[in-house]
Amino acid sequence: MTETFFIALGSFFLHPLLYISLVAMAIHSVLRVGRERRSFHTRVFAKRADFIISFLPSMLAGLIASILLLALGLVLSVQILVFAAAASVLLLLSGKFQLQSPTYIFGLVSVSYLVIPMSLFPEWSSFQLPVEVLFPSILALMSILLFMQSFLIRMNGQALTSPQLKQGKRGRYIGVHQVKRLWILPIVLFIPEGIIPTFTYWPIFNIGELSLQPIVIPFLLGFGKVTRALPKQAIQNEAHTQLGLAILASLFAVGLFVHPVIWLFLVSTLILFLLQTVHHVRAWIHERNQPAFFTEAQKSCRVVGVLPGSPAEKMNIAIGEEIVKVNGLEVFDEQSLYQALQVNSVYCKLEVKDTNGEKRFARGPLYSGEHYQLGVLLVRKEARLSDSIL
Repeated sequence: MTETFFIALGSFFLHPLLYISLVAMAIHSVLRVGRERRSFHTRVFAKRADFIISFLPSMLAGLIASILLLALGLVLSVQILVFAAAASVLLLLSGKFQLQSPTYIFGLVSVSYLVIPMSLFPEWSSFQLPVEVLFPSILALMSILLFMQSFLIRMNGQALTSPQLKQGKRGRYIGVHQVKRLWILPIVLFIPEGIIPTFTYWPIFNIGELSLQPIVIPFLLGFGKVTRALPKQAIQNEAHTQLGLAILASLFAVGLFVHPVIWLFLVSTLILFLLQTVHHVRAWIHERNQPAFFTEAQKSCRVVGVLPGSPAEKMNIAIGEEIVKVNGLEVFDEQSLYQALQVNSVYCKLEVKDTNGEKRFARGPLYSGEHYQLGVLLVRKEARLSDSIL
């Protein structure tokens, strides 16, 4: 049993897609920190946060997906797995993690499977599955991964969104939040026996005339969005869309189990591909035309971001809230906030208005010797200001 476990892990850690995706995440983390420094002259989250924040959710989603796949007894050919990995790598080259969607990946897989001759594959990959097994399995896998993508976006998408400043249409600064998340799911799948070398302890299962062996391979799911609105609301809307696509894909999968023909398979993948594309285009247009939420408030300071471990975080100051008064003094920009903090350099009392317009009070000690006092990120009014962190 121990040997089987380590062999299965080996098939996961030897997969090149795992290391290509880690490189992509590393590049993203470097670029993210650079954008944060250009906006606020400080990084908000460390580079390692992009890896840490997605690790446990990826493991959980991979476990749930594997249980569902094993319960359904889905089988895939090695060609499909090769095409899926190649499609993920191709989409990673765009730098847009939102393209790491099962609809795009398996849309490309479907085209590749029909266009590329199977004779190009070596003899060890020449195992073919009947269409009544292969086509429903692909759609069922797609639907399960879409459910996992919706789950991950809802539960993990809004964690550690990256605040940034951009110039609006009138040249003034506005605050935006960017989220780019890449989840690496370890998925247990069955493939026909003999495609990869087996060992004495490697389990073999027989279903009808097929002899199957399990492997663990990485599947990528991604999410990317830049929003001018409150990040929580925008991300939840995205999760609802992916859930709708997952339900539609599951209906297509049921249809293919009942009637496994190639035209239904192609129509199903094409419809899902087009719906995802239309959604992304509409979301992009909506964001461009949406009024900015993080702007220069006239009578208060709206919080664009909060630094981890800062006094503001310990006082439960949230993104999107407005700081109305500090130490009894009204504040409306960086300078007035800084002056109000100097009234008491070791302790402060804040009057805060939440996103529902209700006021509350927060208080706490300030840190000495840090590059910030309170740890809130604001929308600056002029480019000549040195930074927007107080």
